[in-house]
Amino acid sequence: MPELPEVETIVRELDQVLPGKKITAVSVLRAKSFVGDEKELVGRTIVNVERQSKMTVIGFENYPKKLVIHLKMTGQLIYLSGTHRVVGGHPTPDWVNELPGKSTRVVIEFDNGAKLFFNDLRVFGWLKLMKKEDWEKLTAKLPPDVTHREFSLDYFRGVLAKSGRPIKQVLMDQAKFGGVGNIYANDALYLARINPKRKAKEMTEKEGEGLYEAVKKVISSGIKYGGASVDRYVDAAGLGGKYQEHFLVYGRNGQKCKRDGGVIKKIKLGGRGTYFCSGCQQG
Repeated sequence: MPELPEVETIVRELDQVLPGKKITAVSVLRAKSFVGDEKELVGRTIVNVERQSKMTVIGFENYPKKLVIHLKMTGQLIYLSGTHRVVGGHPTPDWVNELPGKSTRVVIEFDNGAKLFFNDLRVFGWLKLMKKEDWEKLTAKLPPDVTHREFSLDYFRGVLAKSGRPIKQVLMDQAKFGGVGNIYANDALYLARINPKRKAKEMTEKEGEGLYEAVKKVISSGIKYGGASVDRYVDAAGLGGKYQEHFLVYGRNGQKCKRDGGVIKKIKLGGRGTYFCSGCQQG
C-alpha cells in the first residue's frame, strides 16, 4: 500500500506538471472507480495538486468541486506526456509498460496531449468529484497529519495513554494518526528502541517523546528519498523512490541489526508483517 511519503512524492511531482492544464476528456473504464459525473471535468483547468492524509486532491479554476483520489492498496497515478512519465503509487509493470493497461480504470486527457492514468489492480481505490461542503465534512473528521503542526507531542501522548493495544497497531490506526503505514511504523519503533508488541499506555513520557520524534524523522526521511519502491523493474527504469535503500528494520528479517548486531525478527501483528531487533528493542 502506498504510504504518506509515496503519496506526498507523487503529489509534489504532479503539482509540477498539472497546473494550467485543461481537461479535454475523461474516460471511466470501471464505473466503481469514479464517483460523480466525469463530464463535469471536461473544460476545467487545474490550478493545484495537494495532499490530505493519503489522498491526492486536485483543485480547479472557477470551479468549487475537488477531484479527490485515494490509491488504497494497489492504486497508481501515471502522468504520460510523450516520453516523460511521472509515476506514483503501488509499483507494478504498468509504471513502465504501454498504457492503458489491463488495470487502467480512469484516463484523463489534457489539451497538450498528455494523459493521467489511474490504474488499480484490486479496484479498492477511487476518484471522487466532491462538493466543497462534502470535502470539508470529510477533512473535519480526519486525525492530525503527522507532517502538520496539529500533530503535537501532547496529542501523541494523549492517544497512547488511552490505548491498551500494541503500540505498532496504534501508530498505524488512521483514525488516530494520519499517514503512518507499515514501513514507517516498523522503522520508527526501531529508531525509538520500542518493542512493537508493547502496550501503548504502558510507555513512559520519555519513551513517548522518543517515539514521537522517531515518527517524524522516518516520515521526513521517506519524503526526502521519494518513498519506497521495492520492485526490480522500477529500479531498472530509474523510477520510484529510494527509501528502500535506507530501511532500518523493515524487510530485513534474519539480517543483523545495524545498531547492535542482533538478529532482526519478523512476526505477525494485527495481520501485518512486523520487524524488530530482538536485542535493542526490549523496551
